Amino acid sequence: MLAAGCLTNRPGLETVHRGQPLLGTFVFITACGGSREQLNRAISEAFDEIQRIDAIMSLHRADSELARVNTSAYEHAQTVSTELLTVLRNALEIAKATDGAFDPTIAPLVQMWGFLWKEYRLPDERELREVLPLIDYRHVQLDTEARTVKFSRRGVTLDLNAIAKGYAVDCAIEKLREQGITRAMVRAGGDLRVIGAPPDADHWTVQLEDPQKRGKRRHIALRDAAISSSGNYENYFEVGGQRYSHILNPRTGMPVQGIAACTVVAPTCMESDAWATALFICGPERSMAQFSTRVRFEFALDDGRLFRTANFTPK
Repeated sequence: MLAAGCLTNRPGLETVHRGQPLLGTFVFITACGGSREQLNRAISEAFDEIQRIDAIMSLHRADSELARVNTSAYEHAQTVSTELLTVLRNALEIAKATDGAFDPTIAPLVQMWGFLWKEYRLPDERELREVLPLIDYRHVQLDTEARTVKFSRRGVTLDLNAIAKGYAVDCAIEKLREQGITRAMVRAGGDLRVIGAPPDADHWTVQLEDPQKRGKRRHIALRDAAISSSGNYENYFEVGGQRYSHILNPRTGMPVQGIAACTVVAPTCMESDAWATALFICGPERSMAQFSTRVRFEFALDDGRLFRTANFTPK
């Protein structure tokens, strides 16, 4: 997903655009208004905020708070930070709403398929049978008052990649707001959130990636909202002409087939990030029937067909 817009400076309204490799992708921040010094200071603090959230929720860091929870939460209830509690609470709420289509306990499956470190492999049926009983969000016992997490089964581990990146984007936006920035965009891979609008425009224009890679990009207008895309065209491998993407169905243990991309627009990036994955797994028919009043979304199928809610209106 690419972002575009009229970013031409005009007198008294500067624009600064910067990027850093973070969250396993490249994060780009654009901020408009005020002086360049103010904008650069605000962007630097937003990047620092993203790094702080990553240190809490990364699966790639052995010293992260999430790694501690995964190691110890079966033996003893683990006290967690406010940030991790917030993300876990929202993840479990979406898991319940989708009957486990979205499931934060999917980590053992992700590791078995090799998607975490991009060491891809095709597991056999025996391996899947052994791991699937561990994949159930109901194994996670969250005490919001005591701020603790406990696992009810040994071997359960959490993977928050499908929601934590969006939360980090939200935290960066809030840090920019604290610094007086009212026009900004934060983009982390397929997750993006904007506030206000760029100079000389009344909205940000986001280009939606063509899953078929034919250059047929479409655009959607965005203002004070977030957008996320989950797709089968980035993190995948092929065996015998069959594509296996990183978006796994928690109930079957297998990658979802037939869907190229799901794009969701929501008020926050934590919501759009999680729901893009959740709806991708639910599929267009179930999503249209159950969730079209909750978020607006679009599906692109492998055969080129599109399904979208009435309020999802790309140009």
